[in-house]
Amino acid sequence: MSEIIDSQIGVARTQVEKITGNSITDDRAFSHVLLRYIFSIDYIDQVDLVTDGTNDGGVDFIAFDDEESKLYICQSKYTGSLSFDQIITELGKMYSTVQNFKKSHTGIYNERLKKTLQNALDRLPEDNADNIEYNIFTSASLDVDGAMKKINNTTHDFPSDAVTIYTVDQIDKEIQKVQTQLPTVKYEKIKLDKAKNYLEYESNDLSGIQCNVLSTSIVQLYNKYAGAGLFDLNIRKYIRNTLVDSGIKRTLDSDRDNFWFLNNGIIIACKEYAVDGDTVNLTDFSIVNGGQTTTLIGSYKGTNTKEFYIPCKIVATKEDDDAAFFYTKIAEATNSQKPIYPRDLKSNAPEMVKLQNWLRQENIALEIKRGNKLKGSFNYSIKNDDLGQIILSFAHQQPGTARSGKRKIFDTPTTYDKIFKVNYDRDPLKKAFIKDLIDLDKRYSAIESKYKVSGLNPIQTEILKNGKQTIFALMGVCYRLVNGDITENDFINDPKSVGTIPFVYGGSISNYTGNDLDTKLDRVVKSIVMIVADAYQYAFNNSLTTSVSNFMKTDQKYYNDIVSKFAQALSMMVGSELKQNYDIFKRA
Repeated sequence: MSEIIDSQIGVARTQVEKITGNSITDDRAFSHVLLRYIFSIDYIDQVDLVTDGTNDGGVDFIAFDDEESKLYICQSKYTGSLSFDQIITELGKMYSTVQNFKKSHTGIYNERLKKTLQNALDRLPEDNADNIEYNIFTSASLDVDGAMKKINNTTHDFPSDAVTIYTVDQIDKEIQKVQTQLPTVKYEKIKLDKAKNYLEYESNDLSGIQCNVLSTSIVQLYNKYAGAGLFDLNIRKYIRNTLVDSGIKRTLDSDRDNFWFLNNGIIIACKEYAVDGDTVNLTDFSIVNGGQTTTLIGSYKGTNTKEFYIPCKIVATKEDDDAAFFYTKIAEATNSQKPIYPRDLKSNAPEMVKLQNWLRQENIALEIKRGNKLKGSFNYSIKNDDLGQIILSFAHQQPGTARSGKRKIFDTPTTYDKIFKVNYDRDPLKKAFIKDLIDLDKRYSAIESKYKVSGLNPIQTEILKNGKQTIFALMGVCYRLVNGDITENDFINDPKSVGTIPFVYGGSISNYTGNDLDTKLDRVVKSIVMIVADAYQYAFNNSLTTSVSNFMKTDQKYYNDIVSKFAQALSMMVGSELKQNYDIFKRA
């Protein structure tokens, strides 16, 4: 057992009890600690992610990476010992559970797992539905290499390359990384291809070289320091990517002579380096970019042992007092460059730069490049992918597309163009619309935080947590109704027509002169959530959907199952409440 883990278990128990009002066991608290320190999820957002208990299918908790669209199925073992056979059994159980959910064989599982796992599976894009990693976490000491060897030599159904095992030492290090200054490798040396074959550059504050490093040097670094500082300055943990990993493995297997040409290489940040012939001596260093490349080279299990060379940049600071800041700066700067997402390819597009510039004049910071936040004080900050989602939902009535993947906003030209290529800066009405939509997003976030804790029943809470895009789309319907862009009768007679009428730009909540704007918006959001929850319950009871996530996954479901119920609700009590308050969306 570990004092570090035990102390954090105490913290987790206190935090969860504060949030839920219920005490939890150390076993369950261990899962909360892992969500906090391994997956960087705050305690308030963890409550529904921990699923352990009777009939949990071997799944103690679940995490989802939106950016990578990856699902993590996790088993936590708060125990002093764990055998290899137990690990294989637990992995098999988790994998079997996932397969049963995919086949809708879920009757044997507990209600929390049904809700949480089904929602998570339904969040996976249809073209990447198997992007699932199976993790075992244990507070015991364990020979991970031995465990993986046993897994690879045992017949089982689960995919071995989708397994990660964390032991007490690794978990301790992750906790300490968050709590304290990140460790580095104190000293080591690496070999170059030729003596003095490097390109040197320096500024007033930094110095560096570009060189070619022998592959065996990288393997030795990995073997000695993979869990002891080698990657601790890399702000992104190694994330398995089948396409990239398989490409590197193919090169290692059969094309090592061309590795230098086919790989971006690695970046090492250090306190000091010194070139001595064909050797570089490194002091206080870490690999800040290229962890994926290093890991795959270091853990290569194939038969090709031929040496090859890897492009390498080594950067050092000249100021000892600024070392901590320097490490952070280099890690952030280099890791913000990759992997490349469709959003990145648009970060310098003229329409994106113009949008950022005029919003800055309105004291709104629009982040158009990952990791590159505007300097200064702003009333509100928003990322361009988040803005794209709410525009697509509110104005274009496509909440399913907006929710199913931020990538589609940027890599589908027709979608991107109607969101961003509309010259907002040239039209006062379009400007007013964007400013008010961003303000609406800010106010909505406050309402969402309030109701996450209390005030709604479980299904309504799920709708709120998973349905932002749908809620914004229905607020967009309210906007059309209150402004007469579509009459209530026409909408009730043909609910789907709301998606075909032209959108009329203009300001909305900024025109409202009452002093109860937030109160009315709260009532609007709550009414919409109640309507959607009722629609979901109807669809679920009639086997039209499997989960809240699935219910709001596509535009087709939005029009078939949600908009029609929304139109019907306008004549009911909840609709009356809604209509009494949606005048906040009235254009001037």
